Amino acid sequence: MSLIIIREEAQTETGFTARLIINNQEYSIIISDPFKPEDEKILEWYFEGWLVTPMLNTETAKNAADSVDSYGLSLFKDVFVDRNAYSNYCQLKSNLKDVQFEIQSKTPEFQSLHWEAMKDPELSRPFAVDCLMSRRLIKPINIDINLPVYPVINLLAVVARPDEDSDVGYRTIARPLVELIDKGNLRVNIEILRPGTYESLCKHLEAKGSNYYHIIHFDLHGGLMSYQEFQKGVEKNRYLYQRGYGLEHLDAYQGVKAFLFFKGENKGKAVPVEAAELTGLLTGKNIPVCILNACQSGKQIRLEKTEEMGDNKIMMGEDVRLNYSNKTSLSSRLMQAGMQMVIGMSYSVTVSAAKLMMQELYKEFFNSKPITEAIRLSRLELYNNKGRQAYFNEIIDLEDWLLPVVYNNKPVNFNLREMNPEEAEEYYTNLEQKYRFPLPIYGFVGRDLEILKIEKSLLKHNVLLLQGMGGTGKTTLLNYLREWWHRTHYADKIFYFGYDAKAWTVEQILFEVGKGIYKKFDFATFQAMGDAAKLGKLTQDLRSANHVLILDNLESVTGQPLAIQNKLDAGEQEKLKRLLQRLKEGKTKIVLGSRSDESWLKDVFTNNNITYLYPLQGLDSESRTELAEKILEATISTPKKLEKVKADDNFKRLMKLLAGYPLAMEVVLGNLKTQTPQEILNGLQLADVNLDTGSENKTESILKCNVYLH
Repeated sequence: MSLIIIREEAQTETGFTARLIINNQEYSIIISDPFKPEDEKILEWYFEGWLVTPMLNTETAKNAADSVDSYGLSLFKDVFVDRNAYSNYCQLKSNLKDVQFEIQSKTPEFQSLHWEAMKDPELSRPFAVDCLMSRRLIKPINIDINLPVYPVINLLAVVARPDEDSDVGYRTIARPLVELIDKGNLRVNIEILRPGTYESLCKHLEAKGSNYYHIIHFDLHGGLMSYQEFQKGVEKNRYLYQRGYGLEHLDAYQGVKAFLFFKGENKGKAVPVEAAELTGLLTGKNIPVCILNACQSGKQIRLEKTEEMGDNKIMMGEDVRLNYSNKTSLSSRLMQAGMQMVIGMSYSVTVSAAKLMMQELYKEFFNSKPITEAIRLSRLELYNNKGRQAYFNEIIDLEDWLLPVVYNNKPVNFNLREMNPEEAEEYYTNLEQKYRFPLPIYGFVGRDLEILKIEKSLLKHNVLLLQGMGGTGKTTLLNYLREWWHRTHYADKIFYFGYDAKAWTVEQILFEVGKGIYKKFDFATFQAMGDAAKLGKLTQDLRSANHVLILDNLESVTGQPLAIQNKLDAGEQEKLKRLLQRLKEGKTKIVLGSRSDESWLKDVFTNNNITYLYPLQGLDSESRTELAEKILEATISTPKKLEKVKADDNFKRLMKLLAGYPLAMEVVLGNLKTQTPQEILNGLQLADVNLDTGSENKTESILKCNVYLH
């Protein structure tokens, strides 16, 4: 690997003096900022503002995109102005994949230049797409990280969605990551922090100790904020003035600081944690790699030119609030925690770009590529696939391959080894015995918000009733959660009992749970106990352990109309109720699934006069569109007919009538193979089917869909 170093020496009135080092040959260079402050403002708007009104200011957006190219050419000209330096570089340009650029700085201003844009005018692509472009502090804090030898990679994902249904999808990044690990049968132990609070992170890292995690991934919002902006957030009840656990009072400060926004106690509340505070928490934990898909996590703010006016300095332009002493990116601050590598973003990044980049990054990394090469390939994916989802369902092209910023203190070493025979036996036994969710015919679609709210509710009270009419996908969701919670370490063991399959008695439940949590000889001892002793021991063990118990289709227990009649007699119902009452307020989480309100168990899922019930509805608008697309693609043979159906106003009315209920959508939309949307709509209206209402009798409507269409 050939290394090209650009090392800052000093600031000047117009830019910087620096040293260019190629193959141990040094050259003096002068770097000027290619942009004026107003140009930087336009670029910031291009990345962070244009997607809000994508149909407007398209010419300005095009000029901003073109300016990235001219910016890169200007940097190249400054760096390789010396003929000998250019000649030395030319010996390397034929094999750029073996070239690494390292930007060494001592000030945020030098780092704030968009080095990733640098481009040779003779080449079609910027260097960062074909080479690793990393940043490093000239005087890094070198903390040696000596991880124990592990057979697996330990990865912690910190996910926070303070605004819940008004926020980015809960599993936008986490779900593709888990699926990559599963599909590749990769030896990666991934944990999702729950809840996504700063307190939870502090306690979790304390419990794990140092030298455990190889990667920590922050999937939450970030940004640069002045003290005045923080105060406005407090006034609007967005931020807490006293931020809570482990965080001191936020004193007034000049300029801006970098923050990550953790989840607050209630919806709409965020807890801003400043870069220095997060650095303090992570120092000593010896985590080699930190990945931030947070907005502005790698952004540096430059000191604008000033005009002398007496003893005061007046900042020019709009950035009056910015002050150099506090300007630094979250990424560069985290390097001070001793991390070997930090990956951040220089501007706000779209959801679609973050998802695309992270999928590619982890795919290549888990495919045994060096992490530096995986980063380059993920940037290449952004470069080759520039379409991004904007507001009003518009797709816009963005040059956001520029945004990922890599800080690298030293080579990353995860210190991995092969499993020994005992570890291999345990690993593959667990892999074979784990529950595998049988995917529906069109895959599992959506439900991110529901999963977020179910998890949030269970953290407040350990019993929840998930209520949904027949056909809402309640049982599908609960079975999906069995696998999702196991894969992301939500619980140690997960037990599912569906009363649509059989009338589970308490004795049968005790047997299955005991078999699952006790080892062979301990289970034999357990089985030898009397019924009362077994109940007492298992209840105590469940109350003190982090397991999940799912009792689904409870409408069958009491013989509700339209339910499969696996009834329990009054005595067995009372036993089941007593068991759940004894598990209430323990550590084991209990999810009750039913079509009915299960009033006979209400005191179990009620605590302090709060009823913990989640009413499951149809899919959200984005998810129902995704499911409809999958059904139509499998049903309609020609693209022309497909587009005609999607453009039909009667199809839109049909979608509204079905209200996102998965079973109804699958049954009804499958008939578009032989019928028009108008014909199906007429038939359903004759059958008095309407799911787009507040009626509780939706199960009958879904059954009517089946009856009518078959």
